Amino acid sequence: MKLQLAIAALTLAAGPSLSFAQSYEQPTDGFYAGATLGMNGDDETTWRLLGGYQVNRNWAVELGYHDLGQHNIAGAPLDSTAWELVGVGRLPLNDRFSAYGKLGGYRSNSRGGGFDESQHDLTFGAGFEYALSPGLGARLEWQRYRDIGGGAIRQTADLDVISVGAIYRFR
Repeated sequence: MKLQLAIAALTLAAGPSLSFAQSYEQPTDGFYAGATLGMNGDDETTWRLLGGYQVNRNWAVELGYHDLGQHNIAGAPLDSTAWELVGVGRLPLNDRFSAYGKLGGYRSNSRGGGFDESQHDLTFGAGFEYALSPGLGARLEWQRYRDIGGGAIRQTADLDVISVGAIYRFR
């Protein structure tokens, strides 16, 4: 299923390049908002809403809410959500395509199996962004949430998420 998700994202990114002949520069600053849909390491659906500010061509900051779906820690099925604040470093590869890395922190809440625990730790990831137009971009991304769980659960686990999404840049 993860392979199918990645193929769909690449098809989404590659298709519009045939219909856009114009060239333009990568965004240098401004606000943006976006959403992603993905899968966690247990093949459960995840989704995220995010807002960000592009400081310059290479740096941005994002605040997001992520429903991490259901996953298992210590044999207990848990539903987790997370608020995250991350810095984003972008490397433009050409006028439409960029690679990026993310690093920041999260605060999660995990419920299920009689547990209701909060945890905070490090999150990081990497991805690609393709500009469909000057204001709209498509993303393919991997992100890890370190040490989800804890507290009465008495165990933590890293949770990986692979997702596709779109961002809209306000101009």
